[in-house]
Amino acid sequence: MTLAFPPRPKHPAIIALSIFLVVAVGCTGLFQSIGARWVTRQIAAEFDLDEAQTAATRASVDRIIAAAPGAIGSKVDMLVATVDAAIAQGLTEKKLLGMERQVDALLDIIAGGIIDEAAPIMATLRDEQIDFVEARLQTRLDEAREELAEPKAKRLEKRQDEFVDAVEDWSGSLSDAQEDALREFVAGLPDEAAARLATDERRIESVRAVFSKHPDAQTIRDTLWNMWKNREDWGPQARPPQARRAEGRQALLFVYGLLDAEQKDHASKHLHELHDKLKTFLGTAGS
Repeated sequence: MTLAFPPRPKHPAIIALSIFLVVAVGCTGLFQSIGARWVTRQIAAEFDLDEAQTAATRASVDRIIAAAPGAIGSKVDMLVATVDAAIAQGLTEKKLLGMERQVDALLDIIAGGIIDEAAPIMATLRDEQIDFVEARLQTRLDEAREELAEPKAKRLEKRQDEFVDAVEDWSGSLSDAQEDALREFVAGLPDEAAARLATDERRIESVRAVFSKHPDAQTIRDTLWNMWKNREDWGPQARPPQARRAEGRQALLFVYGLLDAEQKDHASKHLHELHDKLKTFLGTAGS
């Protein structure tokens, strides 16, 4: 339950995980069927899957949807309760560290299940499909390079706008003074876009090297899991993950300190709205 920041360029492992993550929220009855079909189509388009691969993907999607309530339902409930209590009683560094651990555990469960399902399908990718995925990724990297080439002031303004928008999603409207404070805060943060881009370039090349050998499913599982667990490591030119996480906690504490009682109440309501939607999707509403 953290602020939403703009997406990064994605490499194959993260594409697979990101698309499949949509399935983790699932839904029931007719909507579940429609959702499964939609996600299957997205994955098939992303990897240019053939009919047999698409059928296998649909079966995997159905299994993930069926497993989601038991795998993550209670953990999501606990996380929401923890966040809501912190909104009401006050955020602290200790509480945020506890939330981080909850989120990490939850995401590892989701990622592990997705990787287990995705690996056998990805092991069937042919050379032309691997080339297709790489071309799409290179397009995304080209877009990231274009953004990085923009003037520093323009990039900063975009980051500030995105940060303010993310806060407003939770707080509702902000005063001019609050918005100015948020923009000033973002201006003081380091811009590591170049390091992030370089990391994505290296990872795409690494994945390409693995998949070009047409490895078995277990090798793909190991590769994807390793990339997932090291997703926050952007290499020697960037700060260590622990430093960026600490900065993220400080950002949340700063934002919380700006909010008035009405805005905190809005954040709590927004949290419960999201939770209610998730419970409906998981088929656990009213349980």
